[in-house]
Amino acid sequence: MARFEKDFRQLCRQIDSLSAGQARASCDNIFNRSNSVSRASFLSDSSSSDSDESNSSQAFYIEITPRDGPYAYGSFVFRIEASSESDYPDCQPIVSCLTRIYHPNIDTTYQNCYNNVCVSTLNDWDGGANSTFEDLLQGLMFLFHSPNVDDPLTSNVSTDEKEFLTNIRIAIEGGTIEDYDNDPFEMNYGYKQYLIEKEKQQIKEGEQIDDNLVNILTREPNFKQLFNADTLEFLMNNTSESSLSHSTRHNKEASINS
Repeated sequence: MARFEKDFRQLCRQIDSLSAGQARASCDNIFNRSNSVSRASFLSDSSSSDSDESNSSQAFYIEITPRDGPYAYGSFVFRIEASSESDYPDCQPIVSCLTRIYHPNIDTTYQNCYNNVCVSTLNDWDGGANSTFEDLLQGLMFLFHSPNVDDPLTSNVSTDEKEFLTNIRIAIEGGTIEDYDNDPFEMNYGYKQYLIEKEKQQIKEGEQIDDNLVNILTREPNFKQLFNADTLEFLMNNTSESSLSHSTRHNKEASINS
């Protein structure tokens, strides 16, 4: 237990520099707590609550938000815990992705959110100098930039590159992927926050609002809760009328008046 905690503290000291600000770590799941979190995340939190209480010192969480690559601006939460089969670091930790994702090496299909990550760091884990949480972090980040479709953990991911990349964005931006899982994807909570911050920055700088961004945000059933009344009015007045559907204009006007 002492070694696990020591290595976790070491990771926390280095995670910002190791990830170039794209990852955070916490002993508690402080990430992914809004209404926009994925269904899988809620299920994992509730299903693992008992083990959390009994083994909290043997587990921690990492949130990764890539700034570029196919998964850019999505946020994904992982739980890393010591295995009960053998002492850490002799036995590789259990890594679980709690955020629903379309990825060949992370299987969150059908609400699976436990021990669902295939990463080379775990395959090569021997408890030696190259088997650290820092190495694990680097391995997880590599998955977001170079997903391995040739050796998939799940067979439901397309092998056609164009379709594969398109499906990634659908999963992050929200929508249905044909013949994949049972439920449509909600907009990833990190990507939603990225869009909101981008809109606020454009408003602050007095720029013309990007019509596509507005349409993406106003697709959300609770989009009126994302902005105050002044911002909603600004969005409506500064978005070209030709780019908005009648239903979208009606929703905005209703939101402003409500």
